[in-house]
Amino acid sequence: MPAGRDIDWLLPPDIERLRTLERWCLVLLELIRGRIAEIERRDRVSEAARSGPAVTPLNEWKLEYPIGKGQSRMLVHTADCRLASGRTRPTTREQALDALRQPHVEACSICPAALELGITDP
Repeated sequence: MPAGRDIDWLLPPDIERLRTLERWCLVLLELIRGRIAEIERRDRVSEAARSGPAVTPLNEWKLEYPIGKGQSRMLVHTADCRLASGRTRPTTREQALDALRQPHVEACSICPAALELGITDP
């Protein structure tokens, strides 16, 4: 802070309330990042619609299936995730959210699938 600017009046003096404010700020930051990702995705779709043929993307998500039974977990990717294997199927947002409620399914740790779906806890 610049000299002469005292912010002590702005913040609570005790650690408990400071931790509460910190958590609130982190939650708010995740919400903001989710909204930004949502708007960026909408803008990309709008730009693609203006620049190319009139194609509406129905599926913005991919569900990646593991090789063999019980070998690994299923993964949810964004439709443009380059790390998704060839063992994927297109899925809708609702289907992706339903899949993530299952214990053997998780969001890709590389693409912003969890963030764009609004999932904050791993």
